[in-house]
Parts: sequence; C-alpha cells; structure tokens
Amino acid sequence: MSNSIVLYIKHQKFYLAFLMGLFVLPLGLFLQFSTYQLPKVQYVFLATLFVSQYVFYKEKTFHRKIEGSVTGILKKELGRIPSRKEIYARSSQVVYFRGLSIVFSALSILILMVYFKQF
Repeated sequence: MSNSIVLYIKHQKFYLAFLMGLFVLPLGLFLQFSTYQLPKVQYVFLATLFVSQYVFYKEKTFHRKIEGSVTGILKKELGRIPSRKEIYARSSQVVYFRGLSIVFSALSILILMVYFKQF
C-alpha cells in the first residue's frame, strides 16, 4: 500500500497541485473573501472540473504520451530495460492515478462546500 502512495506522489504531484490551484483554491478564496453572492458557484466549479477532464483528457493519447517517461523511470527503478508488460502495467497505473487526482480535487471541493455551508 505504501508503495502505491509513493508512486502516486511521484507521478501525480504536479497534476494534483495544478488541479487544486485551478479549481479548489480559487473556490475557497471566493467563498471566504467574496462579497458577491453568486448562487451555486461551487457547483459550477465542480462541473467545470469534470467537463474539462472530459474535453481535454483522452486516455489512449495520454497512455502513449507517458510511455517514454514511464520507461525511463522503470529503467532507473529496475536497473534494466523493462518489459513491454511492465511498461504497460505502470502506464495503466499512472492513468488510474490521474483519475484519483480528479476525485481528490472533487472531494476537496465538496469539503469546501461543507465547511462554508454552501449546498
């Protein structure tokens, strides 16, 4: 389990920070400091998060895009050239981790909604 957490942090730290900075932080700042009363703005942020992932994220393209970097990481970890099966397994794991980052961001938005009592 801890190995999976380390791999998640290694592969997704920048993407998770990007999502948090683009969706969660602005919503939190808006809910905390804004004098404007925009009804259901939190749902707009949540919907925008999911719609942006649907529009911009294509799993097959992403899988091919990360294959080279995953191969390099596996070479360093294993000390040898990784097999095709190992590369595919790690690439699939990174794709899964990307989905977890989206879920963590959505949960963070939901936590903000509960904290600020904005339902």
